[in-house]
Amino acid sequence: MATVVEQEAVLDEERLVTEFRGLTKPALPKTKLTFEQASKLAEGRSFELIQGRMVFKMPDDKHSDTQVLLGAELVNYFKANPIGRVRTEFSLRLWPENPYEARTPDLSVILNESFREERYGSRAPDLAIEILSRDDSRNELFEKAKLYFEKGSRMVWMIDPYQKGVMVITPHNQHWVTGLLTCPELLPGFSVNVQDILAWPAVTAKTIE
Repeated sequence: MATVVEQEAVLDEERLVTEFRGLTKPALPKTKLTFEQASKLAEGRSFELIQGRMVFKMPDDKHSDTQVLLGAELVNYFKANPIGRVRTEFSLRLWPENPYEARTPDLSVILNESFREERYGSRAPDLAIEILSRDDSRNELFEKAKLYFEKGSRMVWMIDPYQKGVMVITPHNQHWVTGLLTCPELLPGFSVNVQDILAWPAVTAKTIE
């Protein structure tokens, strides 16, 4: 995800919303956004909150294709193996005492033993998946992976559609995968060819008679 907008709050929420929509000239920011304030401003769009700064997620074409293709593979896996579920853009509030922080993995794999009925995740997913867009900083994604491990993740996949591979990261090591992607530790029997999730399948045009 590319971070393209960072917006801080002013105390008057109604004025904030008006300014955000471009109806008046924005004033200089005076304070940080809480998650509740940011959610109102986002109007359903995916975002993260970092020290009260609102960061919208703007996936590009390759990011979007990869997210859909891998998500479909995981859905099919869980249909055949009901040991968990996958969620897209699931907001995580990993700091209950801190209203100025929230993260949103591109895909979250949550096993049944970790699943909780809650509006926002209070624990990082067992497998957190981040997909790079053109403008993303790899260092920032590695920092996010470290955070996920601190908050409960057991594995992180960092998918790079431009280098055409997946960095598989655990708390103790990491390795680069360009061929068959598996996850026996968390998803027994799951496998997908990395190249099959990095580009939309070629379709032969059919002649309509």
